[in-house]
Amino acid sequence: MGPEQLDHPFQAVIRGTDVERVVSLGGSVFAGAAAVMQVVESQTLILYHTDLRDHWPEERGRALAATLPYLRRLAVSSGSADARASLAGIALALRALEDCLGRVVAASEIVFAPDEKPRLGDAAADFSIAHTGALVGCAALAGARVGFDAEQGTDKHLNNWVAREATVKAAGFGMRALNEVTLVPRGALCRGVRWHSLNLDSFPGATACVMSSIELTDARVRALTLAELFP
Repeated sequence: MGPEQLDHPFQAVIRGTDVERVVSLGGSVFAGAAAVMQVVESQTLILYHTDLRDHWPEERGRALAATLPYLRRLAVSSGSADARASLAGIALALRALEDCLGRVVAASEIVFAPDEKPRLGDAAADFSIAHTGALVGCAALAGARVGFDAEQGTDKHLNNWVAREATVKAAGFGMRALNEVTLVPRGALCRGVRWHSLNLDSFPGATACVMSSIELTDARVRALTLAELFP
């Protein structure tokens, strides 16, 4: 059984070429209660995504690659589709983390450790990158763990797959732990830890899921063109 499908009304805000969706999940905000406001803010998921079919910004891409550690720089500099997807994922992570933390996040703050997902050095926020077809996305969350997965297609079995993969990405266990994930309503269990799910309908033709270590109060999903992502 996959995570329970959430019915989440959203408000679309269009500003020029920017499209931002604010997904209300029932969180409450009380004016003047600073402590509550801080908790609600920490439960806001930021998810940016882009379409690789746009014109690739060669010069701007090279400029970002030049700021990365040597081995990562080599990996994203081949010009292949996978290399471009990886570089776009890093750019999305920097933008999403900036939104989470309210400050500029430099590429040098991202730690790329062998056999681990990339992470922010000071651990003030977590992020997770997914790539399928022309879609690249990054989910970021302050003060909690997060995993994001997306796959091309809308078959029912994909709901279970993306939920399991999002869980192990959030936990940092890797694909070897997929069989240790038990799906439950609105989330999953893995090695004794409860994870909370958010199914996303923002990607036509694809199935996507976010798993987090806390229940989310809302999610802000925004599409960026490559020109906006690499200004």
